[in-house]
This record gives sequence, structure tokens and C-alpha cells, in this order.
Amino acid sequence: MNNGLTVLAEKMSGVRSAAMTLIVPAGGNNDPVERSGCATVLSELVLRGAGGRDSRQLTDYLDTLGLQRSASASILNSRFACAALSETVLEGMPAYADILRQAHLPDDGFEPARDLALQGLEGIEDEPRQKLLIALRACYWPWPYGRNTMGEKADLAALTLDEVRQAYRNRYTPAGAVLSIAGDIDLNDIRDRVEKLFGTWDSPTPQIVHAPSQQKKYHYEEAQSEQTHIGIAYPIIDETHPDYYTVRLAIEALAGGMSGRLFTEIREKKALVYSVSASYSSLPGAAGVFGYAGTSNERAQQTLDQFIIELKRLSDGITESELDRAKIGLKASTIMSGESTSSRAGAIAHDYIMRGRIRTIDEIVASIDAVSLDHVNTYLKANPADNFTIAIVGPKELQIP
Repeated sequence: MNNGLTVLAEKMSGVRSAAMTLIVPAGGNNDPVERSGCATVLSELVLRGAGGRDSRQLTDYLDTLGLQRSASASILNSRFACAALSETVLEGMPAYADILRQAHLPDDGFEPARDLALQGLEGIEDEPRQKLLIALRACYWPWPYGRNTMGEKADLAALTLDEVRQAYRNRYTPAGAVLSIAGDIDLNDIRDRVEKLFGTWDSPTPQIVHAPSQQKKYHYEEAQSEQTHIGIAYPIIDETHPDYYTVRLAIEALAGGMSGRLFTEIREKKALVYSVSASYSSLPGAAGVFGYAGTSNERAQQTLDQFIIELKRLSDGITESELDRAKIGLKASTIMSGESTSSRAGAIAHDYIMRGRIRTIDEIVASIDAVSLDHVNTYLKANPADNFTIAIVGPKELQIP
């Protein structure tokens, strides 16, 4: 649209439902330097009344429509999603336009919204795995992309309602926003509805917060417990690279469920951990492999050593059977998500943000099928896992291999 809002729509055959995803460029990356968590508080506060409905009326209305809905703030944006029968999703679209354009942000809603964020932070103290992964991301990603979107306690305590309202005016903007909808829809109808609801939406382009990089390669946090939690990250190509599926299949061979190397080598054969995993994570222009292991304190050092060994051993290559299993797993998850209107609405929005275009399910499956064993092993040999970022939460520090 002329105001900068990108509208994506895909008609899906054989379904009666639809799903809508609304994304605005109000993420943790552009929270003010000493006001982390602002985007999270705001994503809650905007739901406490909008347009002609107060907080209770808005909630009751969306409940009456039977919408399965969610709202959250991530590092890059704030996201609002809903799914139901197609006619119901379309009926609810004006209410979401009100949320993005005419939220009340009431005085009496601010403290409860901030308290929810503070409770979320307190909950992390009882979730050492989550604490570990937050610390690992903070070490690995450059500022401001490693920030904890839940915020910091001191920042949330200092946050004011005026600052949240200013964030709404500056960051809930059509410039950089995406509306995606998938399911049993009429494309011309969607175009007309969106033009009517969002055509006059206008606001400033949000500014990214810049500050000196806080990246570091190692983090240790003491925690008196019976377990040690280990996180390892290392750089990898981003998802726009031609070898993206080469990398994804290699990671699937490494950590694809109970047949993955991490599970079989570290958990089954050596019995070092109760949990072990690795996954791919990407931001525009950057990516990483993030690994996690939970183990007893006595086995922690051996677990870290063996984890590094398995990551480095990838450079020796994978087998044909490992590649076949990886392809089956990755294609199955792709096809299954493509049959869900909610997943598809989210996927086309993600594709546009990351790639500037939308891929079909058939295109993705063909890209997976096209990867050969020789290509995977040539890539792994030329690009061994290295330059590790390591985070540890437990009663004692470990020696870095």
C-alpha cells in the first residue's frame, strides 16, 4: 500500500478456515536503551480497549467470534494473530485495525500490563534452561538483537505510561508493517477490506536503537542446583543464502529428534544428559546454530567436551541414511505446516520479511530434494563448526575446550 503496509494473501483449497497475522515493527530491538521490555508491555496494553470498545468489550467481542488468537513481542516486531472460520476472521479484522490504530492505552491498564511482564521475568528464575538461552542469545547476537524482549527488572520498574504511549505513536506504523492472511478467502475482497481499514493509516517510520555492541564469547552464571545447563552457539549462513537447505539438512542430521547425532551419541551411548538439542536461528542478514544440553553437575565438563566434539565432527560429513532421514523430517514439517492456515499465514509473512517474496510449498520441497550428499559434505568440510559462543548456568564454571 502507499503508506508502507505490505498485504499478503494466499487462497488455500480444501479449507473452510482462515488465519490472519498482523506484524508491526515494534520489537525489543527498538526499545529505548534503558527501557527494555517496553514492546512487551505495549503488546499487552493495546489489547485493553480499542476503537469503540473498552477492555472488557473488546475481549468479549473477540471471544464471541471464536477467534483463536495470540499476541506477542519478539526482537524484531510485535505480532497479532487469529484464526477461525474464514467469515469470522474477516468479521474480526476491523477490531484488529482498531488495536493497531486506535488503542486506548488506558491509565488503569498500564500497571497490570507491566506486572505481567515482571511476573514473566520472575518466572525465568525457576526456569534455568530459559535463563541460559536468554544469556546465550545476549552473548551471540550483536546489539540490539540479543536483548531480552521480556526486559530487565530495573527497566520495567522505570517504564512510564507516557513512554509506552509514545512508543505506540512512533512504532505502531504502517511503514514496515505486514498483514498476511491465508485460507478460504477471496483475494479481491481482502484487497477492498484492507484498503478501507488501513488505507488512511499513517505514522512516522520507527527508528532502530543503536548502542555499542555487547557481544562476548563466554558467559557464566552461578546457580546452586543439581543440574548444569550448557548453551553453545556458532555462526552459520543466513536463510537467504543458496546453501540454506544444505545447512538445514546438516543440522537435522545433527539434532533431528531421537535419530540425530546429539541424541544418539551424547544421550543414548554415553548417558551424559537428560536433554540435548540444537536448532537454526536467523535474523535478516545473520544466523546461528544454537545448542543446549542439560546434565548433572558431575557430568557437565564431559558433556561440554563431547558436545564440541560432535559439532566439529560434522565437518567429516554425514551419511546417505542420515541425509534421507533429514529430508523426510524437514519435508514432513514443511508440508504439515503448509496445511495449517495459521502456520501458512505466519510463513508467508516471514518469507516476505526475510526474502522479499513468498515461496510455495512445492518450491520449498523441491529445494530440499535438490540437495545432494556430496554437496552437503563438501559444504561441511569447507565450513567446520567454529568460533563458539558458550554460556553456562550451574554451580561451577567449566573449562572451555
